[in-house]
Amino acid sequence: MDVDSKNIGKLFIVSFPEKIPGDDTLYFIQDNLIGGIILFADHCRDQDSLKSWLADFKKTIGRPLLVAIDQEGGRVRRFRHSFPILEAPRYYGHKGDLSLYRSDLARVCERMYEIGINFNLVPTVDLFDSGDKHVLETRTFSDDPEVVDRFAKATIDIHKDQGLLTCAKHFPGLGRTHGDPHEVLAASDLTEDDFHKVELPPFKKAIEAGVDSIMVTHLSIPKVDDKPAIVSEKIITGWLKESLPCQEAVITDDLLMAGAADIEPVERLTIKSFAAGADLLLFGQDLKKARKAIEVFAENWHEGSFSRERQQDAAKRVDRLMKKIVF
Repeated sequence: MDVDSKNIGKLFIVSFPEKIPGDDTLYFIQDNLIGGIILFADHCRDQDSLKSWLADFKKTIGRPLLVAIDQEGGRVRRFRHSFPILEAPRYYGHKGDLSLYRSDLARVCERMYEIGINFNLVPTVDLFDSGDKHVLETRTFSDDPEVVDRFAKATIDIHKDQGLLTCAKHFPGLGRTHGDPHEVLAASDLTEDDFHKVELPPFKKAIEAGVDSIMVTHLSIPKVDDKPAIVSEKIITGWLKESLPCQEAVITDDLLMAGAADIEPVERLTIKSFAAGADLLLFGQDLKKARKAIEVFAENWHEGSFSRERQQDAAKRVDRLMKKIVF
């Protein structure tokens, strides 16, 4: 992938409100060379139908397409009925049963591959904060980094064995934060030293284990930067890409979340996040808003708002990810 403007669409992952995408949605994805789609629960209720239209669409476009999903297990799973059971990460981490986890996860990955999924947004490598009603609850494996590292590596290995890509989240770490990014901009009063000593090591381990991408979330860290993580060059480019270092694609958390809206309008957020170092820009189910944001992004691209170095870096990382797609 070079930096030609025709390739701008490959920097985006979008979703859609219909259970089965209509022609207008499919034409938009095809004509604009959109890099990927992300599926939610409504899209996954009829597995046979999903498998059918995904296969037809991939054949029609004739190019690699990321088909992403959040199938963590427990409460965060898009496939539910008539699907292999995967308990919440905390269940396996608490039991310490890596063999059971690998067995359960392998069945889930095998089924997702059969349906046409190629990108699961796992593992969650945030360290659990034991506070009541924490935003992540059972979504994290443990508060012990060694436990998190073991289960994250197993997650990456099993997905790779089954032909699926992975994404470690939620950088730079939601373990000791307040607020759910789905509802508000999350906040942390930790210092830079706190993050480097505790929160970032699990991401470094995931990178060393071969994770295919890293997700940056909507988190305010005033003791580190006056800009939230999703638009912070210090955090995305400095911490993640240069210090850890991460050579893989950096993907945003959903830019249509309420927590993202607390930062600024999605059009400006998209531009600033890319400029800060995010390579793949992800939008949830409001395709109308996503299309507008992509249109404004393209205008800024043509106007020279992004340095050639930034364009080339994103192109290189997205191209590397695309080349890993098995089908």
